[in-house]
Amino acid sequence: MDVGTCKRCGEFEGRCECGKGRILLDSEKRRKVSKFLSGILRHFAEEFGIEVDEEGWARVEDVLRVLKERYGVGRKHLELIVKFDKKGRFEIRNGKIRAKYGHSLAVNTVWSESGDIPAKLYHATSPENLESIVERGLLPMKRREVHMCATPEEAIEVGKRHAKNPILIEIDAEPALKAGIEIRKKGRVYTADHIPPNFLRVKGSVTSILDSSPPEKSDK
Repeated sequence: MDVGTCKRCGEFEGRCECGKGRILLDSEKRRKVSKFLSGILRHFAEEFGIEVDEEGWARVEDVLRVLKERYGVGRKHLELIVKFDKKGRFEIRNGKIRAKYGHSLAVNTVWSESGDIPAKLYHATSPENLESIVERGLLPMKRREVHMCATPEEAIEVGKRHAKNPILIEIDAEPALKAGIEIRKKGRVYTADHIPPNFLRVKGSVTSILDSSPPEKSDK
């Protein structure tokens, strides 16, 4: 959705209540800038002369320099992207910005926001990965952490980026925590270093799950 500011309504996503707000980023440009921002902070900061410290923080002014050159956006655009990111992927603090998760860069990932960990978590993956997951559990692969979601719907949305018909896996998070496995909360995503196979339950492909769902009752 578009994001912008309004003298009466303040910062908004979509459309402000009075309808007189100024859109600063339309949905397509917002998507492009957000995706690039993720890439810089998670994977290729050095290519653009940006220094990321061991906790994943980069100076906002360094990031803005690159974003302005590439997309013509400024501080307010960046603040709106961070504020309205539905997964809470970024945070700004004391003149610095970082991605909360998803790194391939060598940063410290062993931190967590406050809040309860759901008893069940979900992960969706390409069918070609299933045999390895059943045998070895969930591993970070090219990232530094395993990513999990609080709902099947969120996990499926992520999984569809990598496969047309991903496999949904349910994680028994509560017994995993009791067994000493650390699960961390970062925005709306939950992470771990490894989830062993005995805490996983394969729910099936997205297509099979939808086919097995009971039909909705129509109102008469």
